[in-house]
This record gives sequence, C-alpha cells and structure tokens, in this order.
Amino acid sequence: MRNLLPKSAYARNVLTLMTGTSLAQAIPIAISPILTRLYSPEEFGRFALYMAVALIASVLVTGRYELAILLPRQDRDALHIAALAMALSIAISAVLLLVVLFLAQPIAVLLGDAALAPWLYWVPASTLLLGLYQSLNYWSNRKAQYKRLAISRTVQSGSAALAQLGSGYAGSGAVGLVGGQITGQVLATSVLARLIWREDHGLIRTLRPLRSVALAKKYINFPKYLIVAHGFNTASGQMPVLLLSALFNTTAAGFFTLTQRVMAAPMALVAGALGDVFRQEASQAYMRQGQCKAIYQKTFKRLLLISIVPFTIFFFVAPALFAWMFGEQWRVAGEYAQILTPMAFLQFITSPLSSMFMLAEKQKIDLLWQICLLVLVVASFFSGEFFSNEKIALTIFSGSYCLMYGINGIVSYLLAIGRWMAK
Repeated sequence: MRNLLPKSAYARNVLTLMTGTSLAQAIPIAISPILTRLYSPEEFGRFALYMAVALIASVLVTGRYELAILLPRQDRDALHIAALAMALSIAISAVLLLVVLFLAQPIAVLLGDAALAPWLYWVPASTLLLGLYQSLNYWSNRKAQYKRLAISRTVQSGSAALAQLGSGYAGSGAVGLVGGQITGQVLATSVLARLIWREDHGLIRTLRPLRSVALAKKYINFPKYLIVAHGFNTASGQMPVLLLSALFNTTAAGFFTLTQRVMAAPMALVAGALGDVFRQEASQAYMRQGQCKAIYQKTFKRLLLISIVPFTIFFFVAPALFAWMFGEQWRVAGEYAQILTPMAFLQFITSPLSSMFMLAEKQKIDLLWQICLLVLVVASFFSGEFFSNEKIALTIFSGSYCLMYGINGIVSYLLAIGRWMAK
C-alpha cells in the first residue's frame, strides 16, 4: 500500500485536498436529485439571488488582505495580516447590516424579486462568516495545513446538506436553502478556527494591533486595487443570476443555479486543490527566484490532461443527464450546461493559475481584466434580452468568458516565467 502513495510532497498535498474536497463536493451533488424534488426552480432562483448578493458584498469585508497572507517571509507578520482581515470582516459586516436594515425592500425590488427582502437581513451574517473563513483558509494554506482545509470543507458541505434536506422535508421553501448555507458556514468556520488555535495558539498570543496597522499600510495595494478587481470578478460570476432574474424570471435563475452547482464540482474538486497547492509552492519559488515556470507548467499540464475527456463527454450528454438525475422539469438546466461547457473547460484550466496576478503583485493588470470581463458579461445578457431569449444570452456570455480566460492564461504564464516584470 505504501508503494501506491504519491512520493512527492506536491502530489501528497494535492491528494489530501482532493480527498477532502471530493467529499465536500460529493455531498451536495449526491443530494441534489432529492433537493430538486423538494424545492422548485423558483426557490432555487431565490436562493441563488441571496447568495449572489452575499458573495458580491463579501469582497468588501476583508479588504482583500487575506490574499497577502502568503507573501511575508515571517509567519508572525502573516498572522497579523490574517487578524487584520478578520477585524475588517467584523467591522464592515456591521456596516452592511445597517444598510440592509434601511434598504432591504428596494434592493429586493431592484433584483426583480420583492419576496427576497426578508432573507437579505441575513446577508451580513454570510459576509462575516465568509470573511472569517477566507482569512483562516489562507493562513492554513500558507502553513501547508491541507488536512485542516479538507476537514473544514467536508464539515461545511455535510452540515449545509443536512440542514437543507431537513428544511425541505419540512416544506420551508427558500428559507431552508438559505438557513442550511449559513449553518454550514458557521460550523466550518468554527472547526477551522479551533484547529488553528490548537496548533498555533502560541503564535496567536504574540499579536499586536499596531503591527497589523503597519502591515495594512505596507500591503495597501491589495484593498486599493483588488477590492475593485475582485468585486468586478465576483459581480461577473454572479451577474448571470442577477440579470436572468431581473431581465427574464427567477425560474431561469433557478435553472442556472443548478447548472452552476453541478459544473462547479470538478472546479472545486480537482482544479481547486491543484490551485491551492500551486499558490503555496509558486509563492515560495517566486520569492526566491522571481519566477515559477516549472511549477506553472506542471500544474497546467495536469489540469489539461485531467479535463479534456470529461468535458467533451459532458457536452454531448448534459441535457439527458440532467433530466434523468434531477427530474424532467430540470432538462432546461442541462441545456444551459451544454452551452456553458466550453467556458467551464477554460475556467478549469486557467483559474487555478490566475493567482499569478497576486503573487507577482500585478493588481493593475488584474483590475483591467476584470473590468473588461464585467462589461462583456453585462452586454451578453442585455443582448439576449433584446432577442427575448435567455439561451442566446448564455451563448454570448459563454463566448465572452472563453475569450477572457484565454487572455488570462497568456498573461499569467508571462508572469510565471518572469517576462512581465515592469511595475
């Protein structure tokens, strides 16, 4: 058995994360055929709107400082940055709560679903939990504690699934999906925090607020550029749900949500694990040598070889597969998946390697890319609205993403080989 285990540290780290992430992804995929019979496409659409608002707002709460946790040479400085990101998450989520208290109903109407208003009050709780979890996640990533990440992801997925199933059988509607998501976030963050405290409490006791303030100034480019850049990125990712609801209907947003849920599985399972390990090892190589060509090429080749056959097969069977697994009323979601397969394929290959923008501190380039992407995404859906056809919108949307992922891959490679060194 020992001979079957990976020999390199890189492969062992990927395997550890893939094991935990596979469990985390297998659970929601496994229960999806049940959930699609307990919740309607409209309820899935309402849940998707809630998550879209929460994810876009979550970009603000850490100031993107969690991305800087990998950069300092000393662990003590990295931990101060993690503490800074968590403190900001608490403060900014409190401000968001005040905003929602006064503007929940107008925001819901703007999103095309007035019934969403009661659930918007929970958005600050989600942003707080997302900010705390991401800060703890990047600290564990820096320390190469991949077992921690695997455990926390499994806890989040499992607890959320159980809560959503229980609420679905109780007939609670969209509130069951929202409540299950928050339950998973609470438990995952608690577990990860406990594991970090148990192993790193000695270092945690050395935290000093003034040092965090000094490091906030040193890495000011992260909030200066990445809040906007990643805000555009997250908005681009969530814009289909928002615009499908606003320009077409909540049911279309629900179909798209299931499509995303299924197609995100390989991204989180394999590409996410490879991306986490790539980010940690590439950051070390880049600090020492000013380039990380070897680790970049190795990761790219593995992503390409793993993905090409499954995505090709999926393209041809998606509509029938969705109808068989989730019920005939969800066949439309399979047709959406077929349209989006080329985009998902390129995302699988390029997204794990896009951390090169952060490692090379090329936030301005990243911001420009994100702006162009958002413009193309919005234009795609308004084009589809002109033809009164959401499938035309999704086709243009998929093509736009393919173009931008191609550009992203070229630029990230140039950064990895040290050819783009100008500030």
